[in-house]
Amino acid sequence: MKPGSLPESQEQDMSRTRTRRVSALMGCRVVTANGQVVGVVKDVRLAPTRIVSGLCAELTVIGLVVSKRHTGALLGYDRRQSQGPWMVRVAVRWLHRDSGYLPWDSVEHMDWRRRVVQVAGDNLEPLDSLEAS
Repeated sequence: MKPGSLPESQEQDMSRTRTRRVSALMGCRVVTANGQVVGVVKDVRLAPTRIVSGLCAELTVIGLVVSKRHTGALLGYDRRQSQGPWMVRVAVRWLHRDSGYLPWDSVEHMDWRRRVVQVAGDNLEPLDSLEAS
């Protein structure tokens, strides 16, 4: 064990309460309890909390945008129907046609070491039904 590091069991217990960077979620595999792959985390949805740090409220994750393939960034085209030039909007939405939204309360377990998000079900909500946050 390296100096300053924790045994694995303590690290797993702390992982439930430690603050993580959003970038730690990006690219994580999303799987069901029986091991079925749902996709990969492409983006997160955040909401302000009541905790204010400095001038801004702290943010918490309320959901994940999950895609079945690695097709690059959504570039915000999933948030508004009239985002950007028509041709670019159509192309980005076509590339991400299998992407969907997964509410954070569907997450059953996070394995930070293996970068796996275990979820309750494999049903993703369509991105078109979401309002911009």
